[in-house]
Amino acid sequence: MNRWTGVFAPQRQEDSSVIRLKEIHFWGLCGIVCLLAFLLAFFFQREREFSQRTELLGRANQRLQQENSERATSTPAVSSETVAGRDAVRQAEARLRAEYEASIATITAELGDLYDMEKRARNITGLQPRKAARLDSGNVGLDGKGGGPSSMGPSEHVGEKLTLNPPHLIYGSARPSADLIIEEIRLRTASLSELVRDMEVQKERIERVPAGWPLARGVGRISSGFGYRRDPFSRRVRHHDGVDISARHGTAVRATARGRVVKAEYMNYYGNMVIIDHGDGISTGYAHLSAMNVRPGATVGRGDVIGAVGSTGKSTGAHLHYEVRVKGRQVNPAKYLVD
Repeated sequence: MNRWTGVFAPQRQEDSSVIRLKEIHFWGLCGIVCLLAFLLAFFFQREREFSQRTELLGRANQRLQQENSERATSTPAVSSETVAGRDAVRQAEARLRAEYEASIATITAELGDLYDMEKRARNITGLQPRKAARLDSGNVGLDGKGGGPSSMGPSEHVGEKLTLNPPHLIYGSARPSADLIIEEIRLRTASLSELVRDMEVQKERIERVPAGWPLARGVGRISSGFGYRRDPFSRRVRHHDGVDISARHGTAVRATARGRVVKAEYMNYYGNMVIIDHGDGISTGYAHLSAMNVRPGATVGRGDVIGAVGSTGKSTGAHLHYEVRVKGRQVNPAKYLVD
């Protein structure tokens, strides 16, 4: 099962934090949205059919009442057949009205469950609904506004119509109108669509955050950590900007996040080195490679093979030097090595 680890790392190393989000949350919510949309469409169609049937019976009842009133003026006695027909219409109308009210109650209950489920999903993901800005219409003409065309291009206008708060007029009423239910369906659909879009954005960001072991699972061990150490050549205390992972020569090296290759070349002490830019100021480096399988400009995903373990450059043996940089500063890769 895939899962993603979100890392928020400001300039200060000790203030960084990690957020994990499993893929099952994302696909589970998508399935729930589709199921509830189908149920809402089904109950809405039934409500329309019941409304049409009720309207037809109402018209038929009006015609019968008009005919009965005309017959009453012409003849003093009312036939038993007319009374029976009127009673049958009333019974059918009462039965349809009861079915209509039962359908409304079912739809209202489903909407309540949908709203609760949406609220739980937002609590899990931490994504809150966007609030529409309120416009002050009481002082028209007192405050001028203007400006040139936006560099972001045209976009859909967002006004006050979209509000994601639950309408108590529906959930607190025993007999809400069909118009209110339809409006609530539209609001919940818009809110869930926004939630899915936000989760897709979060998923894309998580895919660009380094996470996991840069070699095959379980292969290699850390032979030198991040921080100050005694240099293996000069024997002086110097800062080590990454971690060294010892492994057999030729072991496949994998990208730890989605990104774009910005360098794949021989770099003096580092030997053959691949540097990947993941966006948001985050980059990873893979040094001392015996082979490089990518070129600058290529796009790679998490887990893609980008090279092989070697001992090129300034090295005492086959190993991978792995670096993580945030906004140009080296940070400890240890917190990014956890799956």
